[in-house]
Amino acid sequence: MATARPLRLKREEVKRVDSAQAQHAAFVKVWVDTSVSHLDGTYDYLVPERLSQLVKPGIRVGVPFAGRDVEALVLERSDKSEITNLKFISSVISEEIVATPALIALISAISKRWICNQFDVIRSAIPARVASVDKAFTTEFRSSTTKDLANKGKGEVTYLHLAPHEDPLKRLSEFAQKAQAKGSVLIIVPEDRELELLKVEIPDALILTSSLSRTHRYSNYLTAINKSGQIIIGTRSAIFLTPPDLATLIVYRENSQSHYEPRHPGWNVRDVALLRQSEEELNLYFVGYSPSLEMARAIDSSSVKFLSKKARLQVSTFPQGNSELLPERIFSPIRTALKSGSVLFLVPKKGYASALMCKKCRNLAICPCGGKLSRSNQSAPPTCVHCSTTFSTRKCKWCNEDKLVLLGRGAIRHAEEIGRAFPGFPVINSDADTPVKEVTGKSSLVIATQGMAPRCEGGYSAAVLLEGGSFFSYSDLRGQERSREAFFEAAGQVKPGAPVLVAIDSSHPINAALASWNPAHMYKRELADLESLDLPPFTRPLTVDLATSEASTVAEGFKKALLDSRIPASTKVLGPSIRGGDKARIILTASEFDFADLTQFVGEFVKHRAIAKKEAMQVRIDPYSLS
Repeated sequence: MATARPLRLKREEVKRVDSAQAQHAAFVKVWVDTSVSHLDGTYDYLVPERLSQLVKPGIRVGVPFAGRDVEALVLERSDKSEITNLKFISSVISEEIVATPALIALISAISKRWICNQFDVIRSAIPARVASVDKAFTTEFRSSTTKDLANKGKGEVTYLHLAPHEDPLKRLSEFAQKAQAKGSVLIIVPEDRELELLKVEIPDALILTSSLSRTHRYSNYLTAINKSGQIIIGTRSAIFLTPPDLATLIVYRENSQSHYEPRHPGWNVRDVALLRQSEEELNLYFVGYSPSLEMARAIDSSSVKFLSKKARLQVSTFPQGNSELLPERIFSPIRTALKSGSVLFLVPKKGYASALMCKKCRNLAICPCGGKLSRSNQSAPPTCVHCSTTFSTRKCKWCNEDKLVLLGRGAIRHAEEIGRAFPGFPVINSDADTPVKEVTGKSSLVIATQGMAPRCEGGYSAAVLLEGGSFFSYSDLRGQERSREAFFEAAGQVKPGAPVLVAIDSSHPINAALASWNPAHMYKRELADLESLDLPPFTRPLTVDLATSEASTVAEGFKKALLDSRIPASTKVLGPSIRGGDKARIILTASEFDFADLTQFVGEFVKHRAIAKKEAMQVRIDPYSLS
């Protein structure tokens, strides 16, 4: 028989009501996590006497807002407020200062530039609190920290162009360790893979990345903003770290899409770094093989210094025919290179094949859901790239034929066919799904996609850059930029004197750029083309994603605002274009001088829609891609 639980008396809980305000500096300004986009800005509250000793700028507190207790960040305390009938702060969530004055100023600047609520930025900038870390940090760490020993740099902005034949991360680590003499150094890399490799070079570095546990991340964050003389390595969100003596900020591969925040509001590391540099007078260094279009324009206008070592590479071109695995003349130099070491093959796509098509009518094989069919290997059944449905047999919906052929080559298919072309050598495939860190030992055939080439001690005996036409045929604005970086990065990994074999037409400007180790040969042409078309980076863009049902109406509204001079005359309204499903996109561009006025108008428009409880629109300022 079950035993009844003993009865317990219920205790009535009464909410604490504060009546006594702090005797000194009784008023605070805070940012409140309202969870509503249009309720941003600062709010005033009273500090109760019981919390007066704990409340200080930069800490998290609880405040009553719209009938519930929510989190807020304290900005300042003062002796007066212009607001009457203020409510009291309800609690101190943590006594730790998590937002320094420099970070508060940065968050304010970002929220204005990217037209967002401050807490949209705070969620990226400040890790979630862990109570056990707060306690340990307070009792064990704070007393040993050294603050306010900043030795600021000169406030220069420089692009360091990586030289060929050297390990880029080893070069980066040497540069950072030398810069540490001036104060703390913050290094931002795009991927965890690069972070792990860099950590090997700088084992004492402090790490901050989203892949850390919640406890580890919060602990490292508190250490980073309190301790001097550090080298800190982090991914995207680490750009917000404010060590007390930060003197040098380094951004590696600033053109990587991974440096763009995928969540609202979509800020990016390069622009945040430039904002910080202008306010904090840091030495800011961008390090990479080839600059983004925005950085290339800044270099071209001399607002960013470009530092590069003179170098020459042995570049040979081999025009590649349609569906040809390797140009005929390229076999001999590859065989020669394999006698002295591994050869790197750069290919444009991962996977096995781009798609499948009907052997008879040549139409693409399509799943009922609309996705293309592909194969993971030669013997695998056709599988939809969208819904992952597998088909044992699949008849063409156009001609009813059941024979399918492969369209294009991915890295896996390249590996199979190149292995057959050069028998007797190990084949290593490295892509985002199966990354390989390092190649050692016997001469190997290394097939890699962009950014995934393994390190090779001493360098590769040759770099073979395949399907140049495919690399440089992407239609989006970043296509040339990505391919330019991919070619420079791969070519830079050869050993001194080793050949770079490019499967592309000899007249293509990438050949001269690689031979002289100067990306300006390419990006100057790209910039000239974009300027003639009045496209970014010569104008600044924003995108508006919204429901297809109202896209045309909103686009017409923007055009009417342009006619009525409510938005700048330099504004262009493009679209709407269908994004798939029930979503559409409108693109707005304006000159650099007018862009702030355009974003202010769009920001007010978004707020009015939110107040009217209309469906939310997603606005992106300076997005990575317009397509």
